[in-house]
Amino acid sequence: MKRSRGLWISVIFVAVLVVASTLSLAFGVFKPVLGLDLEGGLAVILSAPAGTDQGTMNQALENIRNRVDAFGVGEPDIFLSGNTIEIQIPGLSNSTVQQQSTDSYCIEDPSGNSYGCSADQSVAQEALKGFTVGSQATQVCLLDASGAQLQCYASQEEADTAKGGITSAPKQSATPSASASASSSASASASPTVGPAPRGASEYCLTDIGNTELKCYPSRGDAETARKGITSKVTKTTWCIQAPTTSSSPSATPTPTPSASASPSKKAKASASASPSASSAPATAYTELDVSGAQPLPCDFTTKQAAETALAAYTTPHVTTQYCVYSSQNENLGCYTTQAAAAQRQRETGQQSLLDLIGKTARLEERPTLQIVAPTDPSYASIPVTCSTPQEQASKDCQGAAQDQKDVWYFSDAAGSPPNSKAHLGPVVIIGSNITKASAQLTGGTQTDPITQWAVAFTLDGPGASKFGAATTAAVNQPPPTNQIAIAVDRRIISNPVVQSPITAGNGIITGNFTEQQAKDLASLLNAGALPVELTRQSVRTVSPTLGEQSLKQGVVAGIAGLILLFLYLLLYYRLLGIVAWFGMTIWAILALALISIAGKSFGYALSLAGVAGLVISLGVTADSYIVFFERLKDEVRAGRTPRAAVQPAFKRAFRTIVAADIVTGIAAAVLYLTAVSSVRGFALTLGVATALDLFVVYFFKRPTVFLISKTTRLVEMRGFGLTSATAADHTALDTTAEPDV
Repeated sequence: MKRSRGLWISVIFVAVLVVASTLSLAFGVFKPVLGLDLEGGLAVILSAPAGTDQGTMNQALENIRNRVDAFGVGEPDIFLSGNTIEIQIPGLSNSTVQQQSTDSYCIEDPSGNSYGCSADQSVAQEALKGFTVGSQATQVCLLDASGAQLQCYASQEEADTAKGGITSAPKQSATPSASASASSSASASASPTVGPAPRGASEYCLTDIGNTELKCYPSRGDAETARKGITSKVTKTTWCIQAPTTSSSPSATPTPTPSASASPSKKAKASASASPSASSAPATAYTELDVSGAQPLPCDFTTKQAAETALAAYTTPHVTTQYCVYSSQNENLGCYTTQAAAAQRQRETGQQSLLDLIGKTARLEERPTLQIVAPTDPSYASIPVTCSTPQEQASKDCQGAAQDQKDVWYFSDAAGSPPNSKAHLGPVVIIGSNITKASAQLTGGTQTDPITQWAVAFTLDGPGASKFGAATTAAVNQPPPTNQIAIAVDRRIISNPVVQSPITAGNGIITGNFTEQQAKDLASLLNAGALPVELTRQSVRTVSPTLGEQSLKQGVVAGIAGLILLFLYLLLYYRLLGIVAWFGMTIWAILALALISIAGKSFGYALSLAGVAGLVISLGVTADSYIVFFERLKDEVRAGRTPRAAVQPAFKRAFRTIVAADIVTGIAAAVLYLTAVSSVRGFALTLGVATALDLFVVYFFKRPTVFLISKTTRLVEMRGFGLTSATAADHTALDTTAEPDV
């Protein structure tokens, strides 16, 4: 009786675990975190300048890994190849999709994207009639008087600005650094001038505002003629679908489609000014549409015909249910009539915040402020910003600490300065590596400082504290703006506070009108460390989970079919013991899924297709464990024991074999996990954990269940199905006195 009680306790213990796991999975308390190939996500490729050494790339890889880990995504794949870093990250979306009831007529494309809705069908139809197709310049090049191409820009506005800053000067043997150019030209006139020719000068060159030589000519006169004859030419265009306009005067060029981050009212206004040819009736109808959650109209067609074909497919269906994507701040990011379209938008919006983080150099600098120039200042246009162009940023003069001991000009987003002003800063006082700890926190809310705001508190190391103390001591009581120490991240000033008193304790606070998320992101970047090299984003690819879902469904179907065939085989060959094996493998599967779910919630493990393969192989190992025991039981019966007496010695000998086989598999999984990378580690982890789980189920379920069956006469003697038939012992006499040991 005492022995049977221990067996029942073991079976009940396993049953409780299975029920708890099943309920947790069914009600979503735990659920597996899916990998990139199953859930979809983001794939980004970042590249460093050619010639970047391997040590620098390894450090950049480690810092990016720290940033991604701080973001809390599951099982990212981050690997280095030459001077490129590829990041693959599953999931990412912090937004939610909410199903809402509605009774409206929406202008939609075939994909379910909505461009405005109205409760009146005639209003939506009338507004759609005013939609037109127009072109937009995406590349504008400057040409000299001879028609030779000098430089290209993304818009007409950028090209016109660059044209005004082009000058002609003698060819230089070496291009001055950006900071030196900034210092020497701070007070220069905005109008181009020709410098005096040095003795022996043979060529004159046109240079842009960043002092980059565009094209050289044999003489000063040729250079001046070329400069005066500079024209702009649109070399690339895209075609856009545009909403009706409310303006009576036609616009010379189409207005670009507003970005997704624009507010609904701004979208309506911007779109409304885009199409000069629309009649007033459709324009009036368009202003009556509800554009909250509407998407920006597409502007990426390569031909006019493609845009017109897409516009012809727009309809105004009756919508009763819509799926709206809301950010974590409850901002409406778009409404759709299909869940698939909403899920795609959810993935895209969740990725943007991570994209903004992983590619940032995040090099923090604190420099004394020397001068601030507002956009209204006559000298503003002639002041080149240090390392502002991609070409400069890729050069060694702008990498790492190359500019630390020089004066620089940076754009400023700091409160108290005119928007987009330029600030002249002195040499670096401290950099981000001097910060030992950074954290986001709320400041203010006191009698002396009643306004609460998010800020980043930081602690400096010894050398940083000493330098910062000296700089703040020198800035006290100086006239503005020299009493300010600017805080810049990636060469853009985020805060420029006035020093009220020396700060010598090694602690400080960065303020800059941050939101909570911005403060937390900056703190994460500072803790993870600045990238030692400027990285350029080569490609961003949203990976759809469709292929993974299809593969997973096919795998599940194949697995179920295999399990059914296996169950039929075990049932026919092992009779009652086949049912025990089937229950054991079902218990194993439920517990394995629960463990994977706990691992995903605890330390971010994500189940990928490779992990699923590990589970499938482990299921085969589990099936082998049952077959080893059952065949050993048959051997004991053939040796002359009765089925009831054979159970205990059969399990004792079989369990040694099962343990040895599982240990070998576990060692292989451990070696593979430690030496492999990427999804192979997921395969190794699931294989190892599931193999260990096999030992648990064998000992705590299979052993007591078969022992209890052997103690039940009816189950032992059941004709054609009982334990006697399962062990092919129908010809032997039953020993009703022998009892198996536990």
